[in-house]
Amino acid sequence: MDKKLCVLPCNGIDKSLGVVARTVALKLIEKEPEMNLICPVLLNTSDERYETILKESNIVIIDGCMTRCATKLVDERNQKIFKRIFIPAMSKQFKIKPGTNLELNENGQKLAEKISIEIIKELKASEYDEISIEKKLEEFDFYEITVDKYYFQVPKDGYFFNENDCWVKPNGNTALIGISDYLQNRVSDIMFVELPKVGTEIEQFDDVGSFESVKTVLDLISPCSGRIISVNKDLKEHPEWMNQDPYRKGWFAELELKNFDEDWELLMDGSGYFKYMKETITKEKEEMDFKN
Repeated sequence: MDKKLCVLPCNGIDKSLGVVARTVALKLIEKEPEMNLICPVLLNTSDERYETILKESNIVIIDGCMTRCATKLVDERNQKIFKRIFIPAMSKQFKIKPGTNLELNENGQKLAEKISIEIIKELKASEYDEISIEKKLEEFDFYEITVDKYYFQVPKDGYFFNENDCWVKPNGNTALIGISDYLQNRVSDIMFVELPKVGTEIEQFDDVGSFESVKTVLDLISPCSGRIISVNKDLKEHPEWMNQDPYRKGWFAELELKNFDEDWELLMDGSGYFKYMKETITKEKEEMDFKN
C-alpha cells in the first residue's frame, strides 16, 4: 500500500469498550511500527501535526461504542475513512465479551489481540480487486412495483434468483451473490452480518452466511455452488448497504462457480422472480387484510 496508515481510537477510556479500542490501537502500533497513532484528545485540540498525518494517510478508525466519537472527529475534518472498526460488532463476531471493568480482563485482552490481527490481515490482504467488482455491478433496468407504502425492485437482466429471495449475478466463471430487495424490505433494518470464510466450498442451497436485523436473524441461501473467493468486508461496518442497495453495494460474497449450467435450472430470471415476488406479496397482503 503506497499511502501511509494511521489509527485513531475513540476517547472512551472511562468505558470498557473504549479501553478495548485503545488497546487494539496500541497492539496495531506494536505489530506495524510504521503506522501512526493519533491521540483523539490532542486531535480535538487541533494539533497541526495530527491534522497533517490525517490528510496524508489512510485512516483506520476504532470506535468503542455507539457515540462513535473517533468517526465524528474525522467526519468533522471532511477526511475519508479507509477502515472503521466497531468494537461491539467485533465482540459479537469473535463471540468474546470483554467484561465491564476498566482494567481489561483476560477476555478483553484476547479480544483486542484478535481484532488487531484481523485488522492487519485485512490491510495486507488482496482477496478481491475492487475495480473488478465495480465492473461486475454495472447499471441495469428494474421491474418495479409499489404495494401500499412499500416499493420493490427486481433487475431485468443479469441476475438469477432462488425461492429463498437470494440472487446470483454470474460473470464468466465467477459470480456475486446477495439478497433481493423484497427480502431486505421484509426483514427491515439490517444491523450485523456474519460473512463466510474465503476458500469455503458450498453447494447450491447451502447456508453461506447470515445477517441480523431488528426483526430476525436469517441465513443467506446460496443460489449456486462453488468456492468463496472474496467477501464484501465493507458490510461489517455498513450492514445497512444490504437495505439501501441490495443489488450493488450490498453484495455479500463472490464465488468461483462450480456447475452453473446445472444450478441455473433451479433458478428464476428477473422476469420469473418478479412474477413470483408479486404473487408472494399479494398473498401476504390478502392474509394481512383477512386478519384485520
